[in-house]
Amino acid sequence: MTSDELVPGAADDDAPVTAQAEVVLPARLRRIRAGRNRAFDRLVLDLDGPVPGVRVQYVDALRDQGSGDVIPLRGRAVVQVDVHPATAHTDGGDPTMTDPLPDLAAFAAFRQLGDAGDFEAQLTWGIGVAARTALRATTLTGPSRVVVDVWHAEPGTGDQLLRRGDRNAAVATWQWRLVQALGRPLDVDEHFGPVTEEATREFQGAHGLTADGVVGRRSRAAMVRALGL
Repeated sequence: MTSDELVPGAADDDAPVTAQAEVVLPARLRRIRAGRNRAFDRLVLDLDGPVPGVRVQYVDALRDQGSGDVIPLRGRAVVQVDVHPATAHTDGGDPTMTDPLPDLAAFAAFRQLGDAGDFEAQLTWGIGVAARTALRATTLTGPSRVVVDVWHAEPGTGDQLLRRGDRNAAVATWQWRLVQALGRPLDVDEHFGPVTEEATREFQGAHGLTADGVVGRRSRAAMVRALGL
């Protein structure tokens, strides 16, 4: 036998090894939850199966995976959430998520959720948000979850003032902070109306400020201290 011959059944150390591709089963979407945190709003996708990957980004518009049509969402900016490999249906085509979508009323950042498709093991969702702010996406185990956080807009900076008649994302953030600081309900609707003005006066009076109902540098600083932001 020459050195180039092989004994039948023996291993050839120089022979190429064919790697077997690892099959990763897609996770299945079970539920979507949303929560209001002190400085950001949180969206949670609860999943069954292995933890998938996630990508979040701001896009000009949310588009349906299949048709490419724009899915309109309330808000001034759109966050697109892509989860892969993941699906929202069984092998038989039945939906795996049966709970209703979360109610986003009174959120400081979130405005509306949109489903952009479940195709080729990719789920795409959109979040209409009040303003273009910082984003964070994380994955968790036990059970599998995808978590997306969108920070609240600042309620003004520098010498900027918020006052009665204003309508913007900064007002929504201030209203949500008043809810936390005062410990009572208040509409978070971006409208600085008489109720928000009165709540602002109440907060200012409780913190030794001039109770004029106008949110400026000193009121914002007092709120940061009150909430530990």
